[in-house]
Amino acid sequence: MRISKYTSVPSKDIDNEHNESALSEPGETSEPLWVQGTDSPPEPEDDSYETMEGEEREIMLSKEKGEDDTIVDLGENWEGEEYSKNIKNERSILPCLIIAAIFIIAWVGSTIIYAYYRSTSTASTTNDSLNRIQFDDVYNGSFYPQWTGLSWSSAGDDGRPLEYFEFFVSPDNQYILFGANFTKGWRHSYSANYYIFNISSKTTFPLTKEINSTHQARISYATWSPVGHNIAFVKDNDVYVSLGLTEERRITYDGSDVVFNGVPDWIYEEEVLAKKYALWWSPDGKRVAYLRLNESEVPEYRFPLYVDGMHVEPYVREVVMKYPKPGYPNPIVTFHIYDTSTPLISQSGAIAFINDFPADDKIITEVCWVGNDYVLVRVMNRVQDIARVVLVDAVARDGTTVREENADKMDGGWFEITRSWVFLQKGGSISQDSYIDVVVNDGYNHLAIFSPINSSSPRYLTSGNWEVVDGVKAVDRKRELIYFLSTEKSSIERHLYSVSFDGKTRTALTPTDETGYYAVDFSTGAEYYNLKYEGPDVPWQKVLKVDNSSFEIILHENNELKELLKTFDLPTIRRFTVESDGNELNVLEIRPPGMDETGREKHPVLFQVYEGPTSQYVNTKFSIDWHSFLASSPRLKYVVVFVDSRGTGFKGRAFRCSVRKHLGEYESTDVINTAKYWASLPYVDSGKMAVWGWSFGGFVTSKIIEMDSGVFQVGMAVAPVTDWRFYDSIYTERYMKTPELNPSGYENSAITNMSGFDHAKFLVVHGTGDGKCFHLFYN
Repeated sequence: MRISKYTSVPSKDIDNEHNESALSEPGETSEPLWVQGTDSPPEPEDDSYETMEGEEREIMLSKEKGEDDTIVDLGENWEGEEYSKNIKNERSILPCLIIAAIFIIAWVGSTIIYAYYRSTSTASTTNDSLNRIQFDDVYNGSFYPQWTGLSWSSAGDDGRPLEYFEFFVSPDNQYILFGANFTKGWRHSYSANYYIFNISSKTTFPLTKEINSTHQARISYATWSPVGHNIAFVKDNDVYVSLGLTEERRITYDGSDVVFNGVPDWIYEEEVLAKKYALWWSPDGKRVAYLRLNESEVPEYRFPLYVDGMHVEPYVREVVMKYPKPGYPNPIVTFHIYDTSTPLISQSGAIAFINDFPADDKIITEVCWVGNDYVLVRVMNRVQDIARVVLVDAVARDGTTVREENADKMDGGWFEITRSWVFLQKGGSISQDSYIDVVVNDGYNHLAIFSPINSSSPRYLTSGNWEVVDGVKAVDRKRELIYFLSTEKSSIERHLYSVSFDGKTRTALTPTDETGYYAVDFSTGAEYYNLKYEGPDVPWQKVLKVDNSSFEIILHENNELKELLKTFDLPTIRRFTVESDGNELNVLEIRPPGMDETGREKHPVLFQVYEGPTSQYVNTKFSIDWHSFLASSPRLKYVVVFVDSRGTGFKGRAFRCSVRKHLGEYESTDVINTAKYWASLPYVDSGKMAVWGWSFGGFVTSKIIEMDSGVFQVGMAVAPVTDWRFYDSIYTERYMKTPELNPSGYENSAITNMSGFDHAKFLVVHGTGDGKCFHLFYN
């Protein structure tokens, strides 16, 4: 049997929680594994609406047991998840939505936003012969930085040409699990046929056989145990384990279209776990923890689908999905543990949590094994302002709450759904099994250690008026250091730091005396790290060693991009702050090249908004995009403005939680106040100001026009929420509570007052196949 691998999978993200291991010193003898690819890939995972990607080349870093690490090159454009490429983290945007988006871009650029042609010339160069950014330049890849995605592997070198779309090597390096025949699900999920390749015998066989069928089973998730070569997998929403690849056991028997075991339903995949699985092996590979989700009481939503991918059907297909809305039933979640050494009949029931939330008022947001016999489970109430940490005894099969926090009492806010726990096994200065968590410390997100694992009191590792971003990046047990990214330098920058286990020593690993935005992932032992400098200057990427400043593998310097930029007369980017109702807001302005501030020439202004809770538009990343073209074009000469209003992220809880229960009010006010400031500037044509946004940004755009401030003459909303009663429950209730608890908030946030729309030109673009923010049909 031949296993297919797909190539040419672009990706922007290097962070991948499975991508961990270590690199070798130069001169090691391990041979690189060159993997040969063919055919076309599944679409890559990507959360954003951005369309530009840098060209990437994937390198796998592998380690033989007991030997130093080696570099393994996986060829062009390959992004791994452990040994896997990232499957596209976005449901395909249907052509009807794409066509609508293309329409709005053309419309924005050429008509409604007053394409004020100050000259009949269409030349693309200035008097000093430097080029101006053209429309095609934005989308043809000219300004894309190059990146290399790294997969940190603990597997040995194989060396044979293989074809596949994903693969995972067993921890004992005896087998390889391959995925073939990819079928996309929702944003993160997909199913496939899976096969096992025996490395020593060079034989291939199916992971599981379909009884009375010549077709292989469709499996929605499969994963090796942390040790040995047992596999847990999910087929038809039931959990199975394959012990030693010789004995297959079925753990659950009630999987169906409405009961999900070991995998999430739509709402948990989209808003809670952000993954395709809800199943976790214990460190010793003897137990499997999993969630069971029953969505039988969740109401259905139906919408017509005219085009599926790029294929147009003669007849409309109706899509039916379980979609909980605010105040309506959520799926019922229970927590289970299966012990491979215990008869199934004794462990068929859910693990009971003492003093648990009612079934219809409970969300399980995070699961983490802390040793072989204990599991931490983070449980929240429905509106996500009470969070409990439950310690589950896998032997006694019960759970006890060891921590409880109430955000409503703390600051009137909510708890974000995170995956921030890191287990610290006893050893060195860690006298008892412990864990790291991201917790609130004086209104900001910081690192803390809880020791022992049933402790309710944090020992803070970091503090200050800044925030740890995305939790722990790596733990170095040998040096007793924890690595993390933070906003300590600035809320719009990201720098890499380490902090000692005792919290007394914090060290910057990136130059904080320079403006910088960094991303990073570490090898398993935290000896090496893949550092990406993302801006504001031309990006670069290097592999570095934590204890050797002279060690450096340059993956990309993007010299070609640097030389290309020298030939362009680029827009000017300014980053600064403005004040709105006593709050300091981060703002980014893109100006036409060589713009005169005196006002001899007036410029139209375009605001792009998002403003969603915890989001951030204003940062110091390098970017040349559609907005660069609008500013650079000699015919258009737009000033483009981004502002992060109250409710956005990385400036502390008081700033972001102020919007709770009344989404749209402060966000729109802050954008309007910022726009009024811009309208007063001498170089701005205050009669030619427009605002647009997508999704939450479409909601804010609509709210701004509804508020009838007079500052904007044009508004454009793509896929907007117009009434939060119709959006999904878990996202909406986090920020708005339920309609029963907050009726006035829902009423006031809805776009219902049409008088403001009489005083502005307004465009709504909404794809009928949007599977999350639904287009509402009225007769």
